[in-house]
Amino acid sequence: MAEPSQPTTSTSCRKTAIRIGDVHYDIEVSKIPYLSSFVNFQANAQPKSTEFIHGPIPHFDVALKGIESGYRQCFRSLPTDLSQYHTLCDTYEFLCIDVLSGQTINEIFVELKSGKSDYELEYKRYLKVKGNKTEARDAAFKLLYLIMLGEFENEIRDSAKIFNAVLYLVSHSATFKWRTRKVVRAAYEERFVVSAKQRANLDRWEKTDEAELATEVDDDATTEEEISDEYYGSDWS
Repeated sequence: MAEPSQPTTSTSCRKTAIRIGDVHYDIEVSKIPYLSSFVNFQANAQPKSTEFIHGPIPHFDVALKGIESGYRQCFRSLPTDLSQYHTLCDTYEFLCIDVLSGQTINEIFVELKSGKSDYELEYKRYLKVKGNKTEARDAAFKLLYLIMLGEFENEIRDSAKIFNAVLYLVSHSATFKWRTRKVVRAAYEERFVVSAKQRANLDRWEKTDEAELATEVDDDATTEEEISDEYYGSDWS
């Protein structure tokens, strides 16, 4: 007797065919707790089904790109409209994605700083150690997520720590490009009360040269690939 047909699952890469809204995806659902539970439930409830179908999930394509290729991709995939980042963060929460992985603001700040090159003394010579801009740019989205959805035990103390992280981010334009700087600053100013002194410090690093900003905007949208920092100066996040 023939076995009932099962929804398509690739065993080689453990990806599952699923339709979200009108878009078909092949997803490693083990990385997405909500979808993993959904698929398991549907497989048990409808064993003869040949396809998993779920309703639309706002910005699911962007969220998936962040999960599969790094959260820095989210800044490249959305405009600077803060409301869309609120929606994206809500989607990550809906999908039960642990964006922060339990990290504190102090740990995120360390990752932000990892994008800066440093020098180490070796055999009486200082050798340049290239910063990890990929890690730093992923951390920028974690910072944004923390600002938007984080719960703080001490709002005043923690807001000061977050301000220092935001100030570091906006003051390092070689690592964090225009979209990232603009969105993270806007999120901070929306969540916390910003003093005149803090605003002045942030404004110090605000670029106003239109030609320079235009170049950064073009860079942000040019490519999804991580290009060698040594050849191009930086990648495009």
